[in-house]
Amino acid sequence: FMSTLWNTYAFYVLYANIDNFNPAEHELDYDKLSIMDNLLLSKLNTMVGVVDNNLENYKIPEACKALQEFVDEMSNWYVRRGRERYWVQGLPQDKINAYMTLYTALVTIAKTAAPMIPFMAEDIYRNLVCSLDATAPESVHLCDYPEPADCRDVALERQMELTMQAVSLGRYLRTQHNLKVRQPL
Repeated sequence: FMSTLWNTYAFYVLYANIDNFNPAEHELDYDKLSIMDNLLLSKLNTMVGVVDNNLENYKIPEACKALQEFVDEMSNWYVRRGRERYWVQGLPQDKINAYMTLYTALVTIAKTAAPMIPFMAEDIYRNLVCSLDATAPESVHLCDYPEPADCRDVALERQMELTMQAVSLGRYLRTQHNLKVRQPL
């Protein structure tokens, strides 16, 4: 979990630095978000609610599992399928939305995971937030705990779960029949 989170964070920082992207200068254009952006933001809010509920009820393993599953999906589905968006020249709105969506997810994860991974969450928060906003709390541990926003799309989440299951079954069948992933069927 921690290495996947760190690699996703490093991916964001690398490309944001290349483009001199400053999230304080941009906003998400919710009307122009891609399906993957909407999915990630919806799942982010679902995860925040699940983690908060589990922590409130002292279900620490369940809270950690929800965080781990979200970070895995963010890395393996959102980032991997959206890499080309970060390679586009300039800063078109789609690229800004990709950066802002990933930025929002990483900052929210830092705040949500702070009780469980305090030092890593602090490092991510201080680099992503404090380095850009002098008025922000100086520590992730001084921030309010995130509240799930009202932008969940349960139908989209369910459709993507079915898609992920289909892809998983396809990979399983390829493995069973010794077919390489890059070999077209």
